[in-house]
Order: sequence, then structure tokens, then C-alpha cells
Amino acid sequence: MTRMRAIVFGDDRKIRLEEVPIPEVGAGDVLLRPHFCGVCGTDLHAPSMSAPFRSGVVMGHEFSGEVVATGAQVEGWEPGTRVVVNPNGNLCGACGACRDARFNLCRSAVFENGIGIRHDGGMAEFVTVDPKVLYPLPDSVSSEQGAFVEPLATAIRAVRRSRFRLGSSAAVIGTGPVGLLVVQALRRAGAATITAIELSAFRRQAALDLGADLALDPRTEPPTELFGTELEPPEFVFECSGAQGTLELAVDIVRYGGRVALTGLPSRPVQVTATTVIGKEVDVVGSIIYVEEFPLAIDLLAQGAFEIESLISMILPITRFDEGFDALANPVSTLKVLLHPTQGH
Repeated sequence: MTRMRAIVFGDDRKIRLEEVPIPEVGAGDVLLRPHFCGVCGTDLHAPSMSAPFRSGVVMGHEFSGEVVATGAQVEGWEPGTRVVVNPNGNLCGACGACRDARFNLCRSAVFENGIGIRHDGGMAEFVTVDPKVLYPLPDSVSSEQGAFVEPLATAIRAVRRSRFRLGSSAAVIGTGPVGLLVVQALRRAGAATITAIELSAFRRQAALDLGADLALDPRTEPPTELFGTELEPPEFVFECSGAQGTLELAVDIVRYGGRVALTGLPSRPVQVTATTVIGKEVDVVGSIIYVEEFPLAIDLLAQGAFEIESLISMILPITRFDEGFDALANPVSTLKVLLHPTQGH
């Protein structure tokens, strides 16, 4: 077999299933067989994003797999070893961010060499990676859970970047997979109250099941009216959706002197009233991917610290990827879709 099936971001900015050559294993490469690959919101909105997807790239950056073969210069990785890939681990090692150990800000790793975005990723039957991006999966972490290491690390990073304090109140805007992992992280961090703000009734219920105290539909229960009257304004607000209007909402509802943490990536520019930020002396912090949170996420999964199984709505072979993308585009009852690249032979 010299060719394989893969989900490719085409020259015409369309996503399709194609047959492509199986990658050759270079001297410094590790050949993986992906087990499960999560479909991220970034994947879903790739056609409408001006950047950063490379034309012709095999998509998929949230994936687990197993080692199939290694190049002549690779040591320490045996065939059959289950692994998870840090898709932003191709660090240059020389820029200011790398010198300061702020590896999530290395432009080479994130914007020029991101796996599944600039370099071929896990929505394929095989993929080659640099061994420095690999982490072994403990026996207590399933391959399905391994596909959640990346979004879990992102959620943990957001909570840590916010400098959340034990006993504080929080609101989470957008309870897709990352938002629900933020809810769980906040509960474990000792939040006094957690309010979820979400359009989908299914996702609101998921937030309640996973630790939120209250879930609001902003169309019928306007947060800007409730907080400050019936509800105490939250000290911390986590914007996890990237939707239009949510940054403004976060700044409006946060307590005076509170903090807003942004991790949802908008597909187009968003606006906020600067006088509100200034007048309330609100801290707005961005949170991009992770640093030490990636191995920390693996450790926490190994300890059973996070509920993952209920987040998995569908597991599909890559031949049916379009069903998963469609379900996520209209998330009436969908949280996370995993693709199984080798299923369907």
C-alpha cells in the first residue's frame, strides 16, 4: 500500500477526503498511525479564516496514535507505543519567546509549523512527526481521552492565565468542549459559583452536569440584566466561543475590577467599548494554547480528574468526516466529534 486516505484542506479552500501518498519516514521522523482525532472549531471554520491553514495540508491537530516506525536517527520510541502529539511543539528554540520559556508564543511553532495547520496532521491513516512533539500515553488514559489532551491543556491554560482564586465566582461564555473543560477546571480550582452562558439547550445541560451552578440562555435570560440585579457579577469571565458580541458581553457582566480571559478564536474582528473596560478597570487577558499545561493535562487525565466520555458525541471514520463537520456546524446535540482514521477498511 503506497497511498492512504486523508482529510485535506484544498487549494480552493474546501475540505475533502483524498487519497494521498503515505509519507516517507526520514532519518529524524516518527511514523504514526493516528487512533482518534478531534474536530476543532478551528478545523470547522478553516475555509472562512484568512490564515493560517496551508493549502494542501492534511488537517487534524488533536490526536492520539501509535508509533509504527522510526527513522535511523530516532531513539527511545518503539513501535506500538501509544502517544499523543503536541501540535505546537515544533519550537525554533532561538526566538525571544523560546528563550523566555514562553513556548506558546513561538511563532515558528504555532503559526509556521503547527501540525494539522501548516504541517500534515492526524486526519489521515499515517503521519510523520518530529519525536520532540510526542508524549507517551499512560495505560490509564484511553486513546479517545488522548485526543482531548490538546483542548484540555488549552482550557487549563486559560484558567491559570486568569489567575483564578479559590472561592471566586466565574462565568463561562460558550460551553463547547473547551468551555466545558474550563467549567470542570474551575470546579476543581474551588470556584464558589460557576454560571454558564450558552445558546444551545443541550450544551447548557452539559454544563450543569459537569459542574456549573447555573446555565443561562442569553436570548431569554439576558446576562447584562441579571448580573447586578438578581445575580452577583462574577469576578472572572471566560470567553470560550469567539462569537460576535461575546467580548462585549464579558466586559459588561464582569465585576468592577474583575478579569476577563479570552481563549475563543473569532473568525473575524470583534468590538468592545473601551470606556467600559477603563471605567470598570477590567483586566482583559489572552490565553493561547499551552506550555507546561500539555503534560499536566496528561497527568490529570491519568488521575481521572476530568470527565471526558460524556463530551464525545460521535466517533466516525474519516470517510464520513462531512457528517461530523455538519453536526458541529449545527450543534443541536453535538459536543465533540472524533474521527477514526483507520476505521472503515
